[in-house]
Amino acid sequence: MFSKISLDQWRAFVCTVECGGFQQAGEHMYKSQSAISHSVNRMEMLLGQELFIIEGRKAVLTSLGKALLPQAKHLLGAAQKLEHLANQYQPGLFTEQALAVDVLFPIELLQQALQEFALEYKDHRIRLYETALSGARELLEDGKVELGIASSLPSGYLQEFLLNVSLICVVGASHPLSAAQGELSLDDMKNHRQVVIRDSGTRNSQNSGWLGTSQRWTVSSLAAAESFVERGMGFAWLPEHRVQQGLAQGRLVRVNLQHQREREVPMYMGYPEEYRHSPEVRLLAQILRERCREYRPG
Repeated sequence: MFSKISLDQWRAFVCTVECGGFQQAGEHMYKSQSAISHSVNRMEMLLGQELFIIEGRKAVLTSLGKALLPQAKHLLGAAQKLEHLANQYQPGLFTEQALAVDVLFPIELLQQALQEFALEYKDHRIRLYETALSGARELLEDGKVELGIASSLPSGYLQEFLLNVSLICVVGASHPLSAAQGELSLDDMKNHRQVVIRDSGTRNSQNSGWLGTSQRWTVSSLAAAESFVERGMGFAWLPEHRVQQGLAQGRLVRVNLQHQREREVPMYMGYPEEYRHSPEVRLLAQILRERCREYRPG
């Protein structure tokens, strides 16, 4: 049954969901509304069940549609990656390992793991996506990576806990908060600018942690957040393993808070069930697991 459904039909199905209707999907795919409707109707005939119900002018997923959507996205992403590999094919360079890793994950630990992996698979290409919040989840769902590391991963994927990342509130040495006396409440922080990292996901943007100030600057990278804070442009909760040197050298100062002095962010590793028996994924997962077990910040 499923083999009779084409990639174009799956694409029409996913696009209808993401765009909010047949007409919008048609505009996005440069097709007519009737062509999109026909593709989805044909799928429903093959499946023997409806994928959408129409509420007003909007196509709303049925329970079957909701169940199929994550795997449909993964199928399209995997097909796109396969085409990319085929187009870029050179003898001895066909294999590629793609992974999405949250920017909070210790970079030195990741570098060690990839270097060890390269000893076994020296001809493999590595495609690394540095993500924040929901970014790794989306790349896994879309089939663009084989393995993801983040605080939140999609359900239905093989997952395991790796480590906790400690976030601490810091400011630059020139910032007024660096000279504050006594413990500060979160209310005391409201009059100061906060620097936060933008969610790299596009579908369901998330916020993380305390966002109690209206004076907020949002940046796209951890490096930018660190630089802004070090220059006295605001405060931020940053990974302790990234700011230890700045604290030791006096370029950064830890804010003395009454509450939320430290936040623990769990990091999980996950990959799709179909990669359980992939030797490359299994080796990379094993290396990451061992390096995390041995990891001691600082």
